[in-house]
Amino acid sequence: MQTTPLQEISEAAEKWKDWNLSQKSQIEPTLQASIEAREQSLAARKNLADVTKQFKKSIKTLSQTGSSLTEEATPENVATAIQAVDNVTSDAKRIVNSYKEEIDNLTRRCKSIESAYTSLAQTLQELPDPASILISCAEEVQTRKAPQPSSGISTQERDELMELRREVAEYEVEFRSLKNQDITIRKLEAKIVELQAAAEEQLQEQLAKAREELIDTEGRRAAEALEREASMARKVQKLELELKAERAGREATQAHLLDADEGVSQREAAWEAQKQIFTDDLERLREVVQITTREKDELQLKVAALQGKSSDAHFSGGNQVEELILERDAYEAEVAELAQTANLLREELRKKDDEITEERRTSRTKMDSYEREKRQMQLKVDSLQQDLASAPSPQLVETMRRELRILKRLEYNADTDQNPEIVGNQDDVTDLESVLVSKLKKAESELVTERVNREELEKECTNLQAQLTEMENTNKDQERLLASLEADLARAIAACAPPQASPALLVPPTENFEILKSVLEPSAERPSSKVVAKEPSVSKKSTEQSDDDHSVATIVMAQRDRLRARCEALEAERDSFKRELQAQVSASDSLKADNTKLYEKVRYLQNFSSKNNRGFKADHDMDLEALEQRYEASVDPFRQFSRAERQRKLNEMPPMERAVFVVAKSVLATREMRTALFFYVLVLHFLVFATTYHWSHSDQCSAVDLDHLAHLPPNAADHFRTDYKDSN
Repeated sequence: MQTTPLQEISEAAEKWKDWNLSQKSQIEPTLQASIEAREQSLAARKNLADVTKQFKKSIKTLSQTGSSLTEEATPENVATAIQAVDNVTSDAKRIVNSYKEEIDNLTRRCKSIESAYTSLAQTLQELPDPASILISCAEEVQTRKAPQPSSGISTQERDELMELRREVAEYEVEFRSLKNQDITIRKLEAKIVELQAAAEEQLQEQLAKAREELIDTEGRRAAEALEREASMARKVQKLELELKAERAGREATQAHLLDADEGVSQREAAWEAQKQIFTDDLERLREVVQITTREKDELQLKVAALQGKSSDAHFSGGNQVEELILERDAYEAEVAELAQTANLLREELRKKDDEITEERRTSRTKMDSYEREKRQMQLKVDSLQQDLASAPSPQLVETMRRELRILKRLEYNADTDQNPEIVGNQDDVTDLESVLVSKLKKAESELVTERVNREELEKECTNLQAQLTEMENTNKDQERLLASLEADLARAIAACAPPQASPALLVPPTENFEILKSVLEPSAERPSSKVVAKEPSVSKKSTEQSDDDHSVATIVMAQRDRLRARCEALEAERDSFKRELQAQVSASDSLKADNTKLYEKVRYLQNFSSKNNRGFKADHDMDLEALEQRYEASVDPFRQFSRAERQRKLNEMPPMERAVFVVAKSVLATREMRTALFFYVLVLHFLVFATTYHWSHSDQCSAVDLDHLAHLPPNAADHFRTDYKDSN
């Protein structure tokens, strides 16, 4: 059934209401979180730079100690070398952990951003386009404001008339657009010719520049390759001599190191064994002291409760209170230190996230620009290669010059003294017969090409005539359709009953409504010309009214069929666009993989020639930078290492710890949950302390104390009363 504009507006309003535009207030916390993450990312990047500098310094120190050790193998140099190796190891672990944490943070933030963007894009994609609905609403308002026809037409028929008029206007607009397409095509063809001419000129200029640059780079690379080969030969000889000297020194120092290692290992083993014995004894003594202290306190409490020894009980109780106070102070100090450390770590994490966000955004923009430049350069290279392939060879140029000189002598009778360009060999001048034959062949070839061009033009003219005939037929069909629609509308208006007609001769409006409803159904058939009357005494006007209803139903059915065909064509076009998009995406992925492999070769050549060309500064190549970023991302070991480590640690956890980890990760993943948890713990502690303070100073608590004192022996009761008074 055909939907009215009001129904479309109501359906669209329901969908937009379900989406709830008030949710845009949630975007502000997300933006604030992204800004904080950017600041944290900047701080983390600075920290990584400092750690990298420290690691480079450690490597430099290690190389210096290694050179000093090769020159002179003394115990001091050996100890220095061992310490340098330890420093490098610790720095390497620290830098690996730093990069791993940074990459984890980047990955987590990237996933959250992608999920948020995907959810927003999906919700917006599912919603209808409000532009078409607003246009239909405006048309509906205009039709409602239009002057009302004669009072003899019913409301339903008036609405149908308005819809038919609107459809006629749409057909007229479509017909005008078909007329304007010819003018648009001509303008576009002229514009294409201009663009092709400009592109050819630009291509020639770029081709000349590319040739010059290619010649310069090839000569420079050849000279650099020769220099690198000579320097590499000299370095190989020098390294062989150094290797021989180092082997001799190593054999000399190896004996001393073995003797020293034996004594050191023995002393270290003895010291470790003694240290382990002392540690075990200390742990055992601590356990014994704790057990004896606990037993002593329990015995003192029991003796004080049974015999009333006030001095022992008071001493034991005082010691316990003092120990509890000291332990509480130590716990509070430790909690304060941990809170301060946690705040510092949160600040550092926020700065790192901000730096990583900014860096990712800049890297994405750079990657996009690099991709565009790369595609442009690839197109330019392909066009240049095609031009080079289609360019004439030197032999062909020389032949053309020779033929030109001969033709000038034949056709223009030029003077060789005034124009030395036309001077050629004696064979060229004397062989006039061959020149004439070649000229005749050339004329024949030109004639053949002209014939081929003429045939192509005739074919194109035939195609254009066929298109013109088809457009004329389409125009005639449209005019015929418009005429039939106007005739049907005229019949529908003329067939309406006048106001003074008797009610008995009118057809009920519900019958017309049911007929239109049955016609508008997708599975409805063409209405038959036969109409069954409800009563045998139907007048002539009711028969005419049924014929008019049949004509209106026929018009609506034709419109429905055209709408179905148009929808099917649009769906087929959409499917073709989807397939083309998938093909383009797959081609882009394959090109990215090929470019990454190509950069591996470029990087190998650059590393091979970097040591010999320190004074030479290469040009800034944007394509190579983009390929470098993609290559480093593909061979990045930290991402795989961090993922494997996380999975391994998660698998090693017991089920209880794994459940706690998952719950903590889900709860502490957002800033709102962390803030809520902090305030919840703070309020809970406040309630516990307030409740304890209140009940420790209430009358009910003192009454309970008196009840307990009543059940104690007289000496113990007097002792507790005396202590209570002293404390008060």
